[in-house]
Amino acid sequence: MDTINKESNENWINKRLNKMNTLEEFYAGNGILVTGATGFVGIGLLEKLMRVCPRITAIFILIRPKTNEALEQRFKKLIDDPIYDGVKAKNPSVLSRVYPVKGDVSLPDLGLSREDRNLLLEKVNIVFHAAATVRFNEPLHVAINVNTKGTARVIELWNELRHPISFVHVSTAFSNANLHEIGEKVYTTSLKPSEVIDMCDKFDKTLMNQIEERILRTYPNTYIFSKNLAEQIVASKCKDLPVAIVRPSIIGASLEEPCPGWLENISAITGILLLVSKGCATAILARKDARLDVVPVDFVVDTIICTAWHVTLRHDHEVKVYNCTSNANPFKWGQLKDAVVKCSIETPLNDTLWYPGCPMIANRYIYNVLSVIPYVLPAFVIDIFLRLRRSKPTMMKLLKNGHKLFTSVTYFTTHEWTFQRDNCSDLAKKVKMLNDSDMVKLDLRDMDWEKYVAIYLMGIRKFILKQEFKSIARQRLARLYWIHQVTKISGIIILLWIILYFVY
Repeated sequence: MDTINKESNENWINKRLNKMNTLEEFYAGNGILVTGATGFVGIGLLEKLMRVCPRITAIFILIRPKTNEALEQRFKKLIDDPIYDGVKAKNPSVLSRVYPVKGDVSLPDLGLSREDRNLLLEKVNIVFHAAATVRFNEPLHVAINVNTKGTARVIELWNELRHPISFVHVSTAFSNANLHEIGEKVYTTSLKPSEVIDMCDKFDKTLMNQIEERILRTYPNTYIFSKNLAEQIVASKCKDLPVAIVRPSIIGASLEEPCPGWLENISAITGILLLVSKGCATAILARKDARLDVVPVDFVVDTIICTAWHVTLRHDHEVKVYNCTSNANPFKWGQLKDAVVKCSIETPLNDTLWYPGCPMIANRYIYNVLSVIPYVLPAFVIDIFLRLRRSKPTMMKLLKNGHKLFTSVTYFTTHEWTFQRDNCSDLAKKVKMLNDSDMVKLDLRDMDWEKYVAIYLMGIRKFILKQEFKSIARQRLARLYWIHQVTKISGIIILLWIILYFVY
C-alpha cells in the first residue's frame, strides 16, 4: 500500500512539474530544508529563496547550537543580518515562514528530536545540503564525520520524506583535484567510503596518521578527500532519484545579489586579496599563467536553486552532477594579482601597511627566499617602532600568517583544471525557456574580471573591514611608496654586501 501511495504521489508531482512555467511556481507551496544556512552559501541561498519565492510554505534551517549561544540567539543573529533588509522591506511576512530547527550534521540522526524529525518528514519537499567543515587542515576523522557521514545522515532523512521532490548536495569542483580534466560524474577512490568511515569510527591515532599520510599523497587536503567520499555516498544511495550534486569552484564575493561585493567571512581567496591589497603579501607561490577558477556566490546560489528544478525534469539512472565553474571565460592568477594591485593603488585601503605589489613565483625555493628574507628586517623594525608607541606589534605576525595562507593554497595556485559543463549548459538552456529566467544568472562568458576584482575589493572594505574610503589613504600610500623604494634599494645593497663578503 505504501508503494502505491508513493507512486501516485510521484505521478501527481510529475504532472504538476510539467505544467510549470516559472521557478517561482516550482517552489510555491513547498517546504524547504537548508543545512549550512549560517554559512556563506547558505545565507545567500536563504536570502534569495525568501526574496524571489515568497509563496514557499516553509523554510526549515538546521542550526547547531553553540555552548555559549542558544538556538534562538543564533537564529536571531542570522535573521538580523543587514543582508536580509531588502527582503524585510519587500515582503516581511516571508520571515514568519522561516523556522530554526535544532540539529547538527555531525551527530547521529542529525541530532534531531523525534518531534522535529517527524515535522520535517511531513513538511519538507526539497532539501539543500550545504553544511560542511571547509577547513583544509581538519583532522581526517573530523572531516569525515561532518562532510561524509553528515551527508549520509541528510540523505537518510531525505529518503524518509513523505513527499520528496528533489535533493541538492553542495560539493566542490576540486573533489577530484588529482585529475586534470573533470567530468560531470562521480569518481571513485581506491579507499571506499565505508572503509574510511569504519577506520575513523575506531579512531586509532596511529592508523589515522598512516591513512592521512597515504591520502595526502593523492589529494591536497582532508577537506577535498572527505567531499569526494560524500559524493560517492550520494551516488550510491540515490540512483534513479531526482538528486543532484552541485560543484562550485572557488566561491568569491557576489557580483550583483543581494548587493555587489557581498561577503560573509574571510575565505582563502578573500584572504589572498586582502593581504595583497594591504601590502602584506611579500610574494605569492603561484603560476602566473595557471587558470584561476572563481565564481561569484550569487552565481552559485542561482545554480543551486535552478538545479533543484532541473533535476526533476528527467530522472537519470546516475545522480546528476553540475560543475559550477567559470572556465567558460578563464581568468589567470597573474591577471588576478595585477588587477588587485592596480585597484589597491587607485583606491587604497585606509589601513594599508605596505605599498601593494608582490612577485608571483612558481619555484618553491626561490619563493621561500624572496617571501621572507627581504621583509623580515623591515617588519621587525616596524614592530619595534609600534612597541615604542605602546601599540600592538603586527607586522611579523602578518608576515607569518600570510606565508601560512599562501602555503596552504599552493596546490590550487600552481595547478589548473578543465571542467566539463554539459549539464550546466543544459540547465542554462532549459531555464531560458521559463518566464522568470531573468531572475537568475547562469552564464559567466561575458564576465569582466577586472571589474569583478574592483567589486570584490569594495566588498572586502565594506563587509570585512567595515570601513569607508578616506582621502587620507592616498597620502598614506604615497609615503609608503617612498619607504618601499628606500627599503628595496637598501635590501639590494645589503644582499650585494653579503655576497661580496662571502666571495672575497
